[in-house]
Amino acid sequence: MIHGVTRWKMTKIQIDLSEEEDRIVEIYKLVNNLKTKQEAIKKMVKYFKAEITPKNMKKDEEYYKKAIKFSEDKK
Repeated sequence: MIHGVTRWKMTKIQIDLSEEEDRIVEIYKLVNNLKTKQEAIKKMVKYFKAEITPKNMKKDEEYYKKAIKFSEDKK
């Protein structure tokens, strides 16, 4: 974090979609006037909320404490 701004790392992923999943993304793209399926998927992902829950980790470990704090900050 720099001056209160969180820096996110861009991640590229490759997804194998079924025919039905591909149609869903294509329809979403067309309905929302987007140019690419990548744009459609990026917008679709924003509808979900992720929660971080560490497992197999001792609760007194520093990483665990940071993960819990991060998860609470995002609520």
